[in-house]
Amino acid sequence: GPRSPQVSSAAPLVPWPALQDGGQYRCTATNALGTARLLATLAVVAYPPRIAGGTRLLTAHAGMPVAMRCPAEGRPPPSISWVLANETHVSSSSQGNQKVLVRLDGTLMIKDVTVYDRGLYTCTATNPAGTDTLTVKLQVIAAPPVILEEKRQQITATVGQDLSLPCTAEGNPQPRVHWVLSEGTVVKPLQFVNTRVLLLPSGTLRLSGVVPADSGNYECIATSSTGSERRVVTLTVHHQDTLPRIAAASQGMTQLSFGDKLLLNCTASGSPAPEISWSLPDGTVINNAMLADDSGRRTRRYVLFDNGTLYLNRAGVTEEGDYTCYAQNTLGRDEMKIHITVVTAAPQIKHSYKTYIKVKAGDTALLDCEAAGEPKPKIFWLLPSSDMISSSTDRHLLHANGSLSVRRAKLLDAGEYMCVARNAGGDDTKLFKLDVDAKPPIINGLYANKTIIKVTAVRHSKKQIDCRAEGTPPPHIINCSSECLTHVLPKSVNTSTEGPEEPFPLNSPTGTHVCHGGDRTALQQL
Repeated sequence: GPRSPQVSSAAPLVPWPALQDGGQYRCTATNALGTARLLATLAVVAYPPRIAGGTRLLTAHAGMPVAMRCPAEGRPPPSISWVLANETHVSSSSQGNQKVLVRLDGTLMIKDVTVYDRGLYTCTATNPAGTDTLTVKLQVIAAPPVILEEKRQQITATVGQDLSLPCTAEGNPQPRVHWVLSEGTVVKPLQFVNTRVLLLPSGTLRLSGVVPADSGNYECIATSSTGSERRVVTLTVHHQDTLPRIAAASQGMTQLSFGDKLLLNCTASGSPAPEISWSLPDGTVINNAMLADDSGRRTRRYVLFDNGTLYLNRAGVTEEGDYTCYAQNTLGRDEMKIHITVVTAAPQIKHSYKTYIKVKAGDTALLDCEAAGEPKPKIFWLLPSSDMISSSTDRHLLHANGSLSVRRAKLLDAGEYMCVARNAGGDDTKLFKLDVDAKPPIINGLYANKTIIKVTAVRHSKKQIDCRAEGTPPPHIINCSSECLTHVLPKSVNTSTEGPEEPFPLNSPTGTHVCHGGDRTALQQL
């Protein structure tokens, strides 16, 4: 049958109770038969927040992240908020920014702190039972240098190998880097120690062609006003024979101007160390730093230095061709060919000199011809007679600069002279015209080759015979009898080319007398 209402002993459910939820709760159950009641007392237990274990003073390096913990206890769990050094309020519920945020556990995170972040930071823990605070003082100091590579490293190398040991240091201010070699030598950036060791500005130490003696510890030290950092590299060099290899040489195609210095580089690696030798264009081989001997033609001109460089003081056309560098050791040989081209300048005769020359017969004519070019051109002359002059003769003087002097000029010397300048680059020519101012001798104004005058005279009498000679230069007059007994007229006889001769005794019988006037002859027939 019907039963009266009953109230179970189950307590009422109060979600997320707060302190104000404490007290008595009455449960009433009612139906047609009656009413039942139950009284329940709710006690809400709570205690105020307490921050324990927090750091009161925190020191951080500039550029590094910082975490400030705020471990708070309480019932109910307190909420955490922070007041920054710049009076900004942040909490786990606020959005924060890219630099500052509060984690769910209340830890304050600051990325890349700077000196402007130093100061007091206050953590506040709050729940309904109360509040607790923690003040943290943040000090920011400059960070010491940091070397990015591993602080200790083991490296194994073989003889002749080239090594690069990096040491990248960062910091503010920028740190200075130097290395201490295995034997204790301190190396600074770009400081010359020897040809095998170089420290680059980036901090990388370069070792060229390492040998077993290079084994040991190499220490990189980065220092600044904020501190120092070290990195140690332990190097072990093993001996291993290797084939020679030409590491560097001059350009495969090289142009030189005539007369330039010839400098050909050739460096090689290998173990044992290879010997460098050179083959010249004519097949001559140079090695062991000896001077080339080309059977006297190029004696002591080439020099091979210990580093493999071939040197020649002055390059000419004969130095054109292929030069081959050989690097050889007990294991084999490597070679590299270099082609040398010697650029020449073709002759060029100066054109400032006059090309028409006129002289009087008997004088000296100078024909100027000076040429420039590389190599220095050789000059020779072609005469009007088609003869070639390349050196001085009795009447032709060839000057050092190439000019030509024609001494005691005659009518036959008149004509065209060609100056030719020649070298390996080509030829140049220049044409000169020489005129000789001369008049051939004439006797008594007659232009015939022989002037025949018939005269009649009484035996043993005096007879005057005219022999007037004219010409440029003035002709020399000589008389001879029919027996060709030539004699020069005595001083008392007038030999002027103007006017008649003085009479001289006519002792010879009837016959022919010859009067010579230079190149022309007058025949006097008696």
